[in-house]
Amino acid sequence: MDTTLGGLRVGKRKSLREEVYESLKKSILHGKLKAGQRLIEEQLAHQVGISRTPVREAFHKLERDELVSRLPKGGFAVREFTKEDVEEIFGIRSALESYAAYLATLHITPDKISTLEKKLKESEEALTKGDDEKVVQLHTEFHDLLYKSCKSKKLVEMINNFRDYFYRYRSALLHTQHGISHSNKDHRQMLEAMKKKNPRLAERLVQKHLERGKDLVLKEIEEGRMAP
Repeated sequence: MDTTLGGLRVGKRKSLREEVYESLKKSILHGKLKAGQRLIEEQLAHQVGISRTPVREAFHKLERDELVSRLPKGGFAVREFTKEDVEEIFGIRSALESYAAYLATLHITPDKISTLEKKLKESEEALTKGDDEKVVQLHTEFHDLLYKSCKSKKLVEMINNFRDYFYRYRSALLHTQHGISHSNKDHRQMLEAMKKKNPRLAERLVQKHLERGKDLVLKEIEEGRMAP
């Protein structure tokens, strides 16, 4: 029988440590567990209906991933954003995703263009309705569809390896003032460049898009709206 942890399901197919680790990791990266939130070993173990040992082991693995930090008086808390994290993740994103956009522009098919157009229109409609969560979901789907069109299995695998980390910052970014509207406009420009089969322009637009995103997140940290 499956149970839940942080809004995600925990089954019994893998080792308990791996199940708890993966569920906590996704809860952190998807924002269900907030930066600075204390993680209580006994409480989580009781919630899922397991012993404290696999929970403790999962915490140690998350600590090695730099997703949680050890508290001075014992226990763990979700690690907060740092400026160094932001610089690193957006740097990786820019390198991988701008190249993927370049390749996607060369290889994308008309039906994929139509699908991206549909996602963008749905995102613009969701923005008009004020449905921010829907916009975050559609933006993620837009990026996924775009990069899968690059026809490079290795590049897609590299992007997917960081996918959850990217999601954390995308979700945070889209909840900043003007973040969603700016992102929709950027996506519209990217799509137009791809329609015109201009790979260099698509590449530059993705770089510009991510540079703006990085600057917005850093500004949120500096002004105290996103804890560093």
